[in-house]
Amino acid sequence: MIIFRYLAKEVYSTVAVLAGILILTFLSNAFVRYLTKAASGKLSGMTVLKIMAMQIPYLLGLLLPVSLFLAFLLAYGRLYVDSEMTVLNACGMGKNQLLKYSLLIALIIIILDVFLTFYISPMLSAYKDKLLSGSSQETILATLQPGRFQVADSDNLVFYIQSIDRKNDKLKNIFVAQKENKIDAKGHAIWNVMSATTGYSKTDPKTKTQFVIATNGNRYYGSPGEKNFKVVNFSEYGAKVNTAQQKEKIDYESMSNEKLWHLRHSQLKAMAELEWRISVPLSIPILTLLAVPLSRVRPRQGRYAQLLPAILIYAIYANMMFVAKDWVAHGKVSAYIGIWWLHVVLLLVAIWYWLEPEALRSRFKRWRRK
Repeated sequence: MIIFRYLAKEVYSTVAVLAGILILTFLSNAFVRYLTKAASGKLSGMTVLKIMAMQIPYLLGLLLPVSLFLAFLLAYGRLYVDSEMTVLNACGMGKNQLLKYSLLIALIIIILDVFLTFYISPMLSAYKDKLLSGSSQETILATLQPGRFQVADSDNLVFYIQSIDRKNDKLKNIFVAQKENKIDAKGHAIWNVMSATTGYSKTDPKTKTQFVIATNGNRYYGSPGEKNFKVVNFSEYGAKVNTAQQKEKIDYESMSNEKLWHLRHSQLKAMAELEWRISVPLSIPILTLLAVPLSRVRPRQGRYAQLLPAILIYAIYANMMFVAKDWVAHGKVSAYIGIWWLHVVLLLVAIWYWLEPEALRSRFKRWRRK
């Protein structure tokens, strides 16, 4: 039991460090992507922070298998290099006992990964979809960036606000240029340009359409480059400024397990998502079986000797999981074959390493000499 606690401490501490590094790496890429949307006025800053917080459990569930796989390689590799594993073998702990301890260590990670993959990630994905769809219906003050031109509605709308008083819901020095769905006699597009000194934002409670209500300004209507512009002075004018709405689509990642189970025969994407959720935690015991023999380091080898082939094997395996999921979703592979064939292939590779091919070859050569 003392040996098990020692091994578990080494592995779990390494898992925590590796998972943290990988999550920060993937999170930084997602942050840049969402920050670009926030800078263009499509998302508010608070929405970006909420999405980033929700990405952490999702990424943790996705990265736990590779973190544990690399943790076994690094932790056990250090034990081999420092001759601690030799001492443990001399005390009677063979490779079967080491595998037993490793699977017990992996069991905690499997339970955590099942909880994250089957329950937490779909729930957070549904909330993220709700958050993104609701962000388009937020008050325009939440996404407007003062002191810069912003483009919306598929480049048909350009607006500029010099300053915003978010507390009192007031705008100052407004400029809005909106392209109409009309053309003049010469085939030129007609633009509706408005400028005003003050204004405020308003959302229609029924249609959720967003407007900037300008006060005390001028409106210019016509084609750029032409002299027949219409100029109108107004005391109050409303300009529609909401961005183009995206069509709602079915998000299988946010569906509950029960709903995916009922749709598995009628919709291939539901079957692919269900198999994916099972495959992520299922890969952990297979990777554990592979990591134990791969972590074995000879006396003159460094602790990272087996790290490169291990990373190469996992990279192929992980990428093929995404490809296999896409094949199932588009009907290129039978749902019964699904992603399972890939786990079988990796299991055979793990068994091959576990049987020690070099020892088998030496035994075969000795048998042929006899």
